[in-house]
Amino acid sequence: MDEIELVTSVALFLLLASVCAIVFNKAKLPPLIGYLMAGIIISDFWTLNEAGTTVVETLSDIGLIVLMFSIGMEINLKKVRKQGMFAIEVAIIQLPLMVLGGMLGGMMMGFDFIQCLCLGGIISGSSTAVVMAVLKSQNRLDKEHIDMLVLITIMEDIGQVIILSIITPLLAGSELDAGGLAAMVISIMIFMLASLLLGIRFMPRIINWISDNVSPEILTITTVGLAFGMALLSSYVGLSVAIGAFLMGMMIASSRKSKDVAHEIEPMKDIFMAMFFISVGMEISLNSLVENIALILCIYILFAVLKTSTVFLGYWIGNESPRNGFISAVGLVAMGEFAFIIAKQALDHHVVDDAFYTSVVGAALVSMVVLPFLTRSSAEIWDKGYERCPDWIFDRLKSVNGARDRFYQRMSELSRRNRMEVSSSVTMSYFMILFIVVVEVCYELFMPDLRAWGIAYFGGTPLIWNIIILVLNMAVIYYPLYKVIATLKNILETMHEKREGTNRSKLLDRFSETDEKITSLAVGIAMLIVIPNDMGIWEHFIVLFLALAVLLYYNRKRIEKKADTAFLKDIDTAEDVTLDEFETMIRRKMEAKSPREEPENTVVSIIIDKRLRPSFLSEGVY
Repeated sequence: MDEIELVTSVALFLLLASVCAIVFNKAKLPPLIGYLMAGIIISDFWTLNEAGTTVVETLSDIGLIVLMFSIGMEINLKKVRKQGMFAIEVAIIQLPLMVLGGMLGGMMMGFDFIQCLCLGGIISGSSTAVVMAVLKSQNRLDKEHIDMLVLITIMEDIGQVIILSIITPLLAGSELDAGGLAAMVISIMIFMLASLLLGIRFMPRIINWISDNVSPEILTITTVGLAFGMALLSSYVGLSVAIGAFLMGMMIASSRKSKDVAHEIEPMKDIFMAMFFISVGMEISLNSLVENIALILCIYILFAVLKTSTVFLGYWIGNESPRNGFISAVGLVAMGEFAFIIAKQALDHHVVDDAFYTSVVGAALVSMVVLPFLTRSSAEIWDKGYERCPDWIFDRLKSVNGARDRFYQRMSELSRRNRMEVSSSVTMSYFMILFIVVVEVCYELFMPDLRAWGIAYFGGTPLIWNIIILVLNMAVIYYPLYKVIATLKNILETMHEKREGTNRSKLLDRFSETDEKITSLAVGIAMLIVIPNDMGIWEHFIVLFLALAVLLYYNRKRIEKKADTAFLKDIDTAEDVTLDEFETMIRRKMEAKSPREEPENTVVSIIIDKRLRPSFLSEGVY
């Protein structure tokens, strides 16, 4: 490439980006919007030749690696483990719900499975830089609340890295055969495990040794070189270069000089990050934004509603006040950097089209522009909603909030061991419920293909395969349902132990007396009937009949087992007596009765050891 052309391109990109960033900064908006807008302007008014396009792509890749390396360096797992348990809980609650909500929203918009998964991953995170810039400029939250929101965005970054790692093989799935795809998945798993188990353990020690023996300049060069080397290694195993750079940043974050390294690479990060977002903006045009305005608004509304509701739910479950939870949730309604990264990866693999990509970038821009206005009025929105809420809705919400308060009050009365058991049980049940939801979503999406595959390879009719798939679906969700119901019963028993002056509700008593296995089958049957699919009513009736047969068989076995248990209990309390002693016991029992009393039927159980069969039995004496 000609030297003059290279210098001209870089100068144009950076100067235009700086001008746009200054304009948006005057409007108290983050510079990231200016970088994106610079890219959009270049795509509309500047035609790049092949060499110029190569320069943009190269600088964009460097920017992506440096950006992800910097994000990874913000995540010190040791500090997060000590200070961020609440943030982890909020992320565990909201991230899966965001992904599932995005997938369901994508299905309603007509996207295919991989596009829906990409959309769920795209909207699951928030921008740390934008959130911090907006909240600090408005000075409406104290440092403690802002730090908590930053920790939540860090947890979201980790979650989105996991999502991107899962999506990567699916993005390349159309380009690989089954064997190649399996090899890629295995290599990715080995790479991730080795990075997490070995890198995070030994890399901080290596960086500490280097920092103690060389100058800061050499340390900076070494760490940046390690970031690019890890990015290269991740590309060899089939992952995005962003994953490798992010992992190396996490490894170095635990070292003593991590803050110094982050400070040294800050100027380089700013320059190349601008180039990355310029390249993102260059993929779209103003005309495409106008043409896809409806889809842009749909994606933004989906993101805003899901983000606010799921983060609010996480705060509420974490025993925070509803008002504080709402204000904090609104403060996170800005799509993160990973939205652009995942969308760019999907576009490069031709999984999504230009309309999808443009809509995601447009929705992200809308979220960043609207965020300052939302955060400025979030408290007022809550207060007005609180005042104008209808009485019947307010009473319901108040009762639910009261139930939560009573739950935490009773939790505080439990021993530390019981609190840990209840907490772990609730967490496990949550993941079981998520697993059930994922299974049912996959069932809804892949059921026709699975039926066609079964008929093609094994023969049979659609009716037979419909029944087989329904039965398999029931078998897969049965155990998670069983664990959820059993856990719920145990928690209710723990939280509502009978104490003096307290009574349990009849509903709780009835639920405690139900059998977990029967209840699980009944709930599973109800789910199969309620969840919509293209199967006829007869298939459902056949599966219902099979499930009822299993219920009846199991109930019979359960009754027999109870009878055997009672019999064995009698054996444990039985006494060995001779025939004469037995006759004496009966005589005394009869003599103790008053003559006026009505004779009562006396049932006597005689337990006989078959190995010592007494002679009087053979003589007919009983």
